[in-house]
Amino acid sequence: MLRNLGFIELLDEISSKKPAPGGGSAAGVAGATGCSLVMMVCNLTIGKKRYADVREEVEGILKQADELRGQFLSLIDEDTDAFMRLFEFFKLKEMTPEQEAGMKEAEAEAIAVPQRTMVAALAALKAAARLAPIGNKNAISDVGVAVHFLQTAFRGGELNVLINLAGKDELERSKYGEWLKEMNTEFDGAYKSALDAVQKGMD
Repeated sequence: MLRNLGFIELLDEISSKKPAPGGGSAAGVAGATGCSLVMMVCNLTIGKKRYADVREEVEGILKQADELRGQFLSLIDEDTDAFMRLFEFFKLKEMTPEQEAGMKEAEAEAIAVPQRTMVAALAALKAAARLAPIGNKNAISDVGVAVHFLQTAFRGGELNVLINLAGKDELERSKYGEWLKEMNTEFDGAYKSALDAVQKGMD
């Protein structure tokens, strides 16, 4: 499993000439890193007298960030697995009806996985936005770095949804387009809120 590789080993896998892991798995790495930074700031806040009144809320953010990090770690492998499954169908010159059905399922999963990356990134970003105004001010820049990692995860997921929609008909692209539009609106609002809180904490 990719998630169990050492850091340099994972980078070597991404940089190889193999078609996967690629951008989708890298988006999962970015998301997991962002969540880890959120968790770090939570841990630097919990137990400090200055932040005793927000301890319960920060503990909740910590738990959520830990759960989301687990999702991102799974998505690192899920993205590569989904692509490789679809890649096997690309090698076929002709397909049976069963293979055609299998390819459609593989195409759907290749879209669903980066969608899950986007959903997790949005949830983690909202957690970071909640943490920024109340977390340890000495680590406020780390929340900002987390926000940018989570933006990378979200945009990486979005690009992988879009590339897998390239061959779809207009009706299907339109259906996903509405979902993407709603996700972007929500993400952009949370992103601005989080960065504004980070900037205020650094002033």
